[in-house]
Amino acid sequence: MSEITKAIEARQTQIAQLQSDIEALQRAAGIMGGGKKAPAKGAPTAEPRATATPKPQPKKPRAGWSATRRALMQAYWAKRKKASAAATAPAAQPKAAKKRTRKPMSAAARKAMSKRMKASWAKRRQAKG
Repeated sequence: MSEITKAIEARQTQIAQLQSDIEALQRAAGIMGGGKKAPAKGAPTAEPRATATPKPQPKKPRAGWSATRRALMQAYWAKRKKASAAATAPAAQPKAAKKRTRKPMSAAARKAMSKRMKASWAKRRQAKG
């Protein structure tokens, strides 16, 4: 065999030895720490990877609320929801009020506006060339 293949084989045996040492140390650390052991870097994990879209979690009740308080609040929210649904029903809404309109301009205000607009147009034409 050539020297290169011998060197490669030697490195592979060293790598295998180091990997087994790492696994032994991780097992020992898991036993001493009392927690679950950490998997080796190259080893596949038993836990599935996170999905792209998380599943919706059920709503948890507030920590400080008792069961009776929670029941009362649910009844209150249901009542409010029912009341707001009834208010937005088309039959329950009153006739639309007459739309408010703007007060008409006076003749003097119209003339002043016309003068300002003509001056701005002339300025634009002059700037354009």
